[in-house]
Amino acid sequence: MRGWLTLAITTAIVHSAASAAPPQVEQGLAYVVGEWTIAGYEGRYLDSCKWFDDHAFVVCDTMDGRHGKPQHHVAAIGWSAEAGNYTYLGYGQDGSSRLDRCFANSDKGLTCLGEDRGADGLTQIRSYIWPTATGLGIRQERSLNGAPWKEVGQVQYIPAKR
Repeated sequence: MRGWLTLAITTAIVHSAASAAPPQVEQGLAYVVGEWTIAGYEGRYLDSCKWFDDHAFVVCDTMDGRHGKPQHHVAAIGWSAEAGNYTYLGYGQDGSSRLDRCFANSDKGLTCLGEDRGADGLTQIRSYIWPTATGLGIRQERSLNGAPWKEVGQVQYIPAKR
């Protein structure tokens, strides 16, 4: 769930150049752009999400010190016209990585689907991100080897004060 997840409602974005992405795609990612933290972790968690390359995609740079030594994570999310979906790609300082396909959901956010093969078998992952009145909601569920889905975490992103 780290590094995502990364985000809040942006009510107005000033464009200094023409966007590389179609307007509906840009609107689908605009709420993610911003400086975010998690309430209660203001000094230990920062997720900075910015438009990249003429609004073609969003890059989120995360520093997560909630569990001790700070860990750095970088993620990119953008639209794949060829595939017809959003794609989330993340890498962590700890050697972790994620590649998810994402789709618009009924909460005016995204639902991302991914999987990971490990010693226990196949873990499927569903992540949800949506704009809230105070920032962003992020929730993740997992299913191991086709078992019922279980919620593994939920956080509320709030704007970071710098």
